[in-house]
Amino acid sequence: MPYCECFTVAGQIFFLFVNMDALALHDELTRVRYAVRGFKMRSSSITWIVPFTMVFMLGAIAWATKPVFNFEGSVKTRADEGLTKEEFKPQSADHWFFTSTYTFMFYLEDDSTAMVQFTFWKVSLASRHSLVFSYIDKGDKHYLYKPVFKTKDYRYIEDPPEYRLGSNYWKGYYPDFYLHLEFYAEEKLPKMKVDLHYCCRTPGWRPGEGPTHYGSPDGDWYDLIVIIPWADVDGTLTTGEKTRRVKGFGYCDHNTQTVLPTTQLGEILALRSFSNDLVINFLEYIAPEEYGKERTTWILVMKDDRILYATDDWSHKLHDYATEKNYGHKYPTGVTVNIAHPDCNLAGEIKGLKPIELIDVLEELPSFARSVAEKFFQAPVILRQSAVAEWYLIMPKEGIDEQFINKGVFEILIVR
Repeated sequence: MPYCECFTVAGQIFFLFVNMDALALHDELTRVRYAVRGFKMRSSSITWIVPFTMVFMLGAIAWATKPVFNFEGSVKTRADEGLTKEEFKPQSADHWFFTSTYTFMFYLEDDSTAMVQFTFWKVSLASRHSLVFSYIDKGDKHYLYKPVFKTKDYRYIEDPPEYRLGSNYWKGYYPDFYLHLEFYAEEKLPKMKVDLHYCCRTPGWRPGEGPTHYGSPDGDWYDLIVIIPWADVDGTLTTGEKTRRVKGFGYCDHNTQTVLPTTQLGEILALRSFSNDLVINFLEYIAPEEYGKERTTWILVMKDDRILYATDDWSHKLHDYATEKNYGHKYPTGVTVNIAHPDCNLAGEIKGLKPIELIDVLEELPSFARSVAEKFFQAPVILRQSAVAEWYLIMPKEGIDEQFINKGVFEILIVR
């Protein structure tokens, strides 16, 4: 799932509702609002409030204690299967709510890191293509670009896969992918250009044979493929008039869903961290109480050019909480991770956590909408932290008994 949008899907849902074209939605929302018993609102208020509140009211009405049917076919290693070009394609947006995000991440030798997201969302009659580039230069200076595109600016080519938004694109197929981004100078932001080559260490991977469904086996769904579990990255970054060569590691996944974030999300944890020889990455969504706080999760163990192990049977513990100074949000500064299986015994500690980006999604709203949202809705707080992960891995069948260190980014989303 989108480094949830604003940078994860949960964040994006708040962001997109307050930026959509309210006029295009007016008739549809007016029809829908009277279907929700007791909800009355003047048409003049629709511009900001209705697009934001209607989905969450409808989502709340649908909430109940229901099961989560995790990835069809269960999480398996599938080290040599890879992905087909067909699996890369954007899916049809034939549901009233739909999001699709291709997320590229890179971590460079100088500790610079970035998230890049090509996103399409649809809510009823409204839809939008957007691009997010969140870049932290050398772990310190932050650059954030969020251009929006018209439908005519979007193009997808199936063979070889290529996804374009204006002059920006990703393209390729295992083992080589290319990322090209161009951003104009804005207030307090220089022009920026990115040209990177992702040379995959491992084939693409998916955590199941099909999506996770919510409420029923054929209910609203969330799906994910990991297009690039682990890649070597090299290329150029241009900031203003200065161009520099860069090297590092990269990751990419594609998330699609029709399930509302309010149904899916109570918390998100994600680690993308790297070394030259062994890599551990994981992703976890924890559903709200209404869905039993069910975990939808996976963890990958990779070495050289292979995915050695993948499972959803792993555990973690957050500890040593600190308080973020700008918003007062509490966040963990340490995470322990464990896999206990005869074929794979992993013990790890993620530490050295340093906040590099924080998004309180309600801050994306205009002030008058924020006051309403704070009273009636919980909202995601997204925190990205640079991280050092110390691992001890034992895999008898692979002849592995090693201690090693990875560096990368740990992300946590908490719905407050």
